This record gives sequence, structure tokens and C-alpha cells, in this order.
Amino acid sequence: MQNFLLFLKLYTRPDSAFSDIMDDGSWLFAAIAVIVVAFAMQFGINDQITRNYAVGYFDQVVRGERALIRPDRVPETPDVDAALEREAFPVLGSQITWISSFDSSFIAPLIVLAVFFIPGTIFLVTLVARLGNAGVVIGNEYGTFSTCVMMAWAAAHLPFALAGVAIAGGSVSGIVFITLWAASGLVFGSLLVLAVRTVFGTSYSEAIITAAFCWVFYSIGVNVMEFVSPWFFSPFLLIFAVLYLGGFLSSGVAGMSDSMRRKRDFKQYLHSATVNPRDADAHVQLGLIYASRRQDEKAKEHFEKAFGIDEEEIDANYQLGRIARHEGDLQRAIEHFSTVVAQNDRFALSEIWREIGATYLEAGMDMEARDALEKFVERRPYDGEGLFYLGTLLKRSGESAAANEMFERAVEAASTAPYHRRRELRIWAKKARREMG
Repeated sequence: MQNFLLFLKLYTRPDSAFSDIMDDGSWLFAAIAVIVVAFAMQFGINDQITRNYAVGYFDQVVRGERALIRPDRVPETPDVDAALEREAFPVLGSQITWISSFDSSFIAPLIVLAVFFIPGTIFLVTLVARLGNAGVVIGNEYGTFSTCVMMAWAAAHLPFALAGVAIAGGSVSGIVFITLWAASGLVFGSLLVLAVRTVFGTSYSEAIITAAFCWVFYSIGVNVMEFVSPWFFSPFLLIFAVLYLGGFLSSGVAGMSDSMRRKRDFKQYLHSATVNPRDADAHVQLGLIYASRRQDEKAKEHFEKAFGIDEEEIDANYQLGRIARHEGDLQRAIEHFSTVVAQNDRFALSEIWREIGATYLEAGMDMEARDALEKFVERRPYDGEGLFYLGTLLKRSGESAAANEMFERAVEAASTAPYHRRRELRIWAKKARREMG
């Protein structure tokens, strides 16, 4: 029942739903949902498209656009005239068969998603967002991300599949079913952007780029399935898989399950810890988890609860100060940062001074900003963000030469940073290049 409610939540609050699916979603439920919706899609939309347009395997053979390599896909009583009379698919024509398959089995979408699309998307997002080693990321996030993606696929296609089933028996133009098919893909793409952003903590631009190009992996899966599906359930293939790949598959599944269980156990532990009215740290840790998932409102809620328990809690003050600065409440931000500095002026590797300097800079208090930023740059001379802020301050003060030096150092810091830090520093390098005179 809980998974069904999470599924429905994708229609109302998808960003929050993905965060909850990461914690409580069932991979098995998501897989079953894909199979059920794929069955409805096949009957309600795909079959109607194949009746009206030349998108089936037999149509391509008859038109000479594909060789006869799948005799099992040729009807017992082939209607050649009907195949020749079917219209070409709008715009794409026969090329649509390289992108999607309309006459595959209803189990095919699950296999394509699980084997090709999801690992490929994770690989792509590691490149776009520079998340590190793709193999490590796939090992850590495959279970969680696959549950989110399959839930998203089922939720995106279900309304359109039901609409197709409802009108399939009538005399409806084939273009209507193509519209339903295309709309379901667009909705899935939109949900995929939110899933990528929530699971991997990427920006919207990185998630959109990933969603725009990851369809290539789905197309690859569709075309591979075109050739291997006749032998997919062969007893010899199953025996081979058990004998030679059994250990690898079982260890992979076990690793995926362990990774998901560890994350969920930690989250449940933190939620249990929040029952203690004096445990501010549990709320801080929950806030950090939600912040990494771009769930800003939930993150702020837990940081405020931690602050309510202990107004001197250093992490809560630091995070609330950053939130207040981004919201434009600069006075409140300084108050929180002052509490942090009073306890530890090297907190977060001295990044507290960068935050203070940036806040004063936004407030137009240049002298205070300069003191804070110079102290930070002295301690962290290769931090691109701090160098950019100090360069901006110097440029505003008319010290062009010194400002350009800071901007050049910001660019250099990004180019020489370790791979895992380049993602966060390249933003400041771009800004520094724009400011260089």
C-alpha cells in the first residue's frame, strides 16, 4: 500500500515523491508496475499505431527496409498488400524503428530499462556532473535510481495507456495514438529530470542535459532486444546464465540490496533518533540528507528543529546562515554565522569566513567583506569561490589589477583541482572569466 501511495504522489509532488521512493520504494513493485503499464501500452497504443503505420517488423521487410532475419515475427498469413498500404510514420518514417519498437513484447520495456537505459543514464550523469568513477556510482546508486526510474516510467505512461485502451475500439485517427505515445515520453522525460536531480544532487541544467541524451541507451536496448528476444527464454541460455553468470549476478543483486538497505537503515535510525527531544544532531543529519537531494524545504525544516533544540548547535547555525543568505535575509545570516565563529573560527575548513564575506559583499559592507574574504583566501588559497568573491570586491573598489589576479587564480584553481572538485569549481571559473578585464 505504501508503494502505491508513493506511485500516486508522483502525480502531485514528484520531487518529494522521489525522495520518499529512495527511502521506502520497492524495486519489485516498480518492476511489476512497468510490466502492467507496458501491457496496457501495448494494447492501447502500440497495437493501434502498428495497424495504421508502417512501424512493424513485417512492414519493414515488405518495403525492403530490413532483411528477413526474424522469421518468427512474420505472420502466418502475411498480408503484403495491407503492409504496403500502411502510412509512413510522421516525420521520422522508417527511422522510428531505430528509436522505439511498437511490436515488441510487454516484458521488453522492463528489460530495456533495467539492462540498458538505467546503467547508461547513470554513466552519462557521471560524465555530465563529474561525479567520479562511473563503475562506483553505478554500484552505489543503481538500486535506488532504478526504482525511481521505473516508477517514473510507469507513472508517466499509465494515464496515456488508459486513454488509449478507452478509445482503441473506436474509429480514431492513428495520429491520436501517436500523440498519446509522444506525450507519455515527454512526461517521462520531465520526471526523469527530477529523478536525476534528486538521486544525484545535480543542478537542473545537468539533469536536463542527461535526460536529453540518455534516450540513446533506450534505443540501443530496443535494437538489441530486436535480435536477442527469440533466444531470451531459451533453456540453454538460462542454463548458461546460471552456470557461468550465477555468481556474478547473485553478488551484483546482493550488493545492490545491501547498498539500498544501508541507506534506508541509516535514514530510519536518524528518524528514530529525532524522537529524543534533546537530539539536535539527528535533525542536522536529516537536513543534510534532504539538502543533498535538493529537498530544500525539508532540509530547512530539520535545521530549524535542530536550532530550536539547541540554539548553539554549530552545524545548524551554519546551514541556516547559508539558507538565509540565499533567501536574501542577510542580517539573519550574519547572526547565525556569528554563532559559528564564536565557537570555531575554522569551522568547515574555514569556509565560514567565505560565507561571512559573501554575505557582507551582498550587503554592500565592503570593509567587513574584505576582512573576512582575505582571511579565508589566506587559509584556502586555491578555493575558486572565495577567490571570485574577493576579486569581485576588489573590482568594485577600483583595484582592477588585483581583481584580475584573483580571477586568474580562480580559473587556475578550477583547472588544477582534483577531479571530484572540478564540478563545483568550474562554475566559479566561468564567472571569473566573465569578470576578467
